Amino acid sequence: MTTPEAAIERTFDVVKWLATELNDIPLDASLRNRMSGACFSVTQDHHCAIALLLEEKLFASAFALLRLQYEAYVRGLWLAECASEEQVIGFSQGAEPPKIGVLLTSLEKLEAYESGQLSRIKAESWSAMCSFTHTGGLQIQRWQTSTAIEPNYSPQEICEVANLSGSLALLSGTGMAALAKNEGLALRVLEKSRAFAQHEP
Repeated sequence: MTTPEAAIERTFDVVKWLATELNDIPLDASLRNRMSGACFSVTQDHHCAIALLLEEKLFASAFALLRLQYEAYVRGLWLAECASEEQVIGFSQGAEPPKIGVLLTSLEKLEAYESGQLSRIKAESWSAMCSFTHTGGLQIQRWQTSTAIEPNYSPQEICEVANLSGSLALLSGTGMAALAKNEGLALRVLEKSRAFAQHEP
């Protein structure tokens, strides 16, 4: 079984790889691309932060960021693929986008996302992600041992967070490649994603 140390090392490899591949890629400077691309960039920023926090054993903050990373990716995808021009403009001016479930429904009407992968992530992980983000019961339970109030996160959970965060970062890399209309980059990200998934426990 993969150790937390190995999972963290693998997710750091994704951080470095994406930074190299995506640095200074040219995009058409449309408002849609700028808004969507910013969401994908935030997705990767959260990924880097999660990797650093896991390495420093700051697990509460690392776990709390995972929901934010997932939301950033889904919003970026929705802005790129589904949002109306009025919604893109509104978002750029601070308007709230639709709720996450509405975004997923819109996305999964498209052929590229009809497999339901994004909804499965939400169905399997959303409740837990919210609990960790909002200091709910799951977060507080992991600060209890038989003798003290101290971090008590399982190795399996740490690996799961590292792996899901790395996968979301790579998905956002695919999104950036689509915005750039760069098929070569898209293929490289897909190959990297497959290699990353093969080593998950």
